[in-house]
Amino acid sequence: MTYFQLNNSTKPVLTWSIVVAMLFLFSSCKNNKYEDVLAAKQYEYQPLAIGNYTIFDVDSTHYNFINPSTQQTDTFHFQQMEKITDTMYDNEGRLNYRFELFRRADASAAWRLWKVWYGLTTSTTFERQEDDLRFAKLIFPPTADIHWNGNKYVPATDSNVFKLYLNWDYHYTAIGAPVTIGTNSFTECVFVSQVDEENLIDKKLSKEIYAKNVGLVYKEFLVINKQDVVSPWSNPYKANGDHVIMNVNSYGH
Repeated sequence: MTYFQLNNSTKPVLTWSIVVAMLFLFSSCKNNKYEDVLAAKQYEYQPLAIGNYTIFDVDSTHYNFINPSTQQTDTFHFQQMEKITDTMYDNEGRLNYRFELFRRADASAAWRLWKVWYGLTTSTTFERQEDDLRFAKLIFPPTADIHWNGNKYVPATDSNVFKLYLNWDYHYTAIGAPVTIGTNSFTECVFVSQVDEENLIDKKLSKEIYAKNVGLVYKEFLVINKQDVVSPWSNPYKANGDHVIMNVNSYGH
């Protein structure tokens, strides 16, 4: 197993391979080799271009236990669109892409702007700024034995609200694998496990799938605490938490 240490600096890492790539860029006789360097990094698993969009079908379940015996379970079904609409440079001179997130009840309803997030690619990572929290979602190039702390930039401690992000172990569980989601088939995908922990009363699961030339096509996030250890995770009792599944519906530019 190889543990990838994220750079403490937020600036893109200038590695020897990138220096070589830059030399190739400015040498017309070496264009093919430069393209080979970029291809080897496999940045296509998260393409960044203004106009790119992905629509997801979302199933969300919220659990809320009210003492002494009332278990509330609320289930929501809706669509969410992530669209890259603009670019900006941050205070470190890095090019960021603006992701606008829209939601609607179903395909017949109008989109409503929900949130704005940002994403960027460094020489070795794809990072997303989500609700002011920064995550290292992907490591380039993807390899089977690499592990990384994708939550390194989240200010999580044992005593604050971000505690749930402590000790996550990001790693690839599949690389270049085909997957079919609904009516969409993708020939090359990477599967990322972010956390998968369980005991009698707590369960944490977070995983994502990225398709080449598309980006994120599947996400599952589950964080539940239940005090009734006999009840199953599929129907927990005395439980609080959330379970969200996002499946790609359509995508384009």
